Amino acid sequence: MLRRFAFQNGNDSRLQCNHNNSTIAMQRCLSLVFITILNQATVLEGFQPVTQQIIRRRLSTTMMSKSTSSDLKASTCTTKENGRFPSRELLIHWRGEKDVGYSKPFRQLEFASALLAELKVPTEGESMLQFQNALNYNGQAQMADVNVEHFNEAMQFVTLNEEACSEDIQVPRNAIISTVKRSALVHACYEVIAASENIEELAELAVQDGGFQDMYKGGTNEKATWCFRARNYGDIPAVATETVVGKEKRYSSSARSMKLEKEGLKALTELLLKFGGKVDLLNPDCKIYIFDGLEGGMKMLARRIAVGPRTSIIAPATRICITNTPLEPIASFSLCNVARICNDMAILDPYAGSCATLMASAMIAPHSQTVGIEIAHNGIVNRDDIRKDFSSRNLTLPVALLQGDSTNQTIREEAKAAIRNRPFDAIIADPPYGIRESLSYNDKSPLEELFASIAKDRQANERLLRKGGRLVAFVAVTDEETLEEMLPGEDLAREAGLAFEVSREQPLNDKLSRWLVSYICKE
Repeated sequence: MLRRFAFQNGNDSRLQCNHNNSTIAMQRCLSLVFITILNQATVLEGFQPVTQQIIRRRLSTTMMSKSTSSDLKASTCTTKENGRFPSRELLIHWRGEKDVGYSKPFRQLEFASALLAELKVPTEGESMLQFQNALNYNGQAQMADVNVEHFNEAMQFVTLNEEACSEDIQVPRNAIISTVKRSALVHACYEVIAASENIEELAELAVQDGGFQDMYKGGTNEKATWCFRARNYGDIPAVATETVVGKEKRYSSSARSMKLEKEGLKALTELLLKFGGKVDLLNPDCKIYIFDGLEGGMKMLARRIAVGPRTSIIAPATRICITNTPLEPIASFSLCNVARICNDMAILDPYAGSCATLMASAMIAPHSQTVGIEIAHNGIVNRDDIRKDFSSRNLTLPVALLQGDSTNQTIREEAKAAIRNRPFDAIIADPPYGIRESLSYNDKSPLEELFASIAKDRQANERLLRKGGRLVAFVAVTDEETLEEMLPGEDLAREAGLAFEVSREQPLNDKLSRWLVSYICKE
C-alpha cells in the first residue's frame, strides 16, 4: 500500500512576493479583517510539547486523518488508525535552484537518506519512497521543455512503498519533521488538513477532521499566533515581464493569490473564529494555506509544520576562513545526509579544506564528533579561523583539525586517537579535482588513495571506518570520461571492505560533472 505526502519548490522565484501598492493595500485590509475576527486573541506563551503518535491512513482523494503540529512543537490530536506512516498528506516545498537542474538530482536521495538516518534504519534504501509530480503545467504561455519539467517537479507526492521496505519499518510523524529540518533541499513542510473541490467546504471538513483543535480556545496551542495565505497554481493567463515576454505570473513573480485569500478568509470564518491566538502577518507560529491548482483539481487547506535548515549561515561568503574552492552548503548537507550522520557519530573528512562538510555535520548532528584532515598549512587554510567560523555560529567545534596527508598512517592514527581510538562511523569527502593528479607524484586519484588507506588499516585490524559505516564523496568526471573510469576498481573496493550503494550526477557545466557516490562498509 502507498501513502503519500507532497513537495513543492520553495525558493523558486514565482514564490517570492513582489508587492506593488495595490497588493500592500489588500494585505492591510486582510490584516484588519483578521484582527476583527480574532477579538479574543491573546499573546503567545509558547507551544507545548506532546507525545508523537505513529499514525496510518488509507489513500483518499478527499480527506486525511488526525494529528497535527505547529512550526515549533507538536500538538496532541486523536487518530482513528495506527500504522506505519503519518496519516495526513504532507506537502513540502522543494528549495529553489540557482540554475535549473543544479540540485534536483540530489533532492529525493537526500530526503530519503535523512529520513532513514532519523529512523536509524541501517540498510533500507531510497526505494522505500516513491515520488510523483503534483503539478502539471497547462498554462497559456509557451515555455521551454526544461522549464515545464522544472515546474512540474517543484511539487511532488511522496509515497511509502510498503512492498519495497521491511515490514518492521514505522515512520512516526516527528521523524518526518526532523527529516525536513535537516534536509537542505527542502524549504518547508505542510500538513494537509482538508481537501475539496469547493472552497466553502474546507472549514467544515477541517472542523470535522480536528486538525486545528490545538489552536482552538482551550487547546494546547490556543495562544499561538498565525496567518493565512493562498497559493494558486492553476491556469493563469500569460503576462509580459520586463525580461521574458509571455512568461506566466504563476511561474515568475509569485503564486500568491489575493483573490483566493479573500475568498478563503470568508470561507474559513467558522474555523478561524475558534482560534485563541492573534494574527501575526510577519512572524507567526503557524502559517495556514489554501493551495489551488494541484493535480486532481482539489483545493487543499494546510498548515506548515517544519522548515528546512538555514544553510546560508555557512555560505562561503559569510565565513572567516576563505579558500579558493570552498564547498557550497547544499553540497555539504547532501554529503552528510546521504552518509546518514546522526548524533553521537564520529565523522571524518580526510580532505577537509575550510571544513564546510564538518560545519554541515555540526548543524545536522550537534552532538557528533568531527575530525578534519587537511594537507595545506595554516598560511593557506587557517585552522584558527575555522574554529572561529564554528564558534561564531554556536556550532560544536571539531575535536581535531589535523594538518597532514590522510594517506599517512600516523595522521590517520592521530585522527582516531581524537575519538578514543575507535573507527569512524562515516567518512565524507570532497577530494581535490585533478590537483594531485597534475603533480604526478603517483598514479592514483585522491579517492583511490583513500580506499587504499582504508584497505591497509583494515588488513592491520585497525579499521578507519566501522562495519556498517558509509563513505560518501564527490567525484569529478569530464565529458571525455565515465564515472566507472574514475571510481576505485572492484578489487580495491573489496580490499577496503566497501560496497557501492548509489550515485547521482550534478552537471557543473558543459564539460564537467560532479558525481555524488556512496559506499557502505560491508566487511
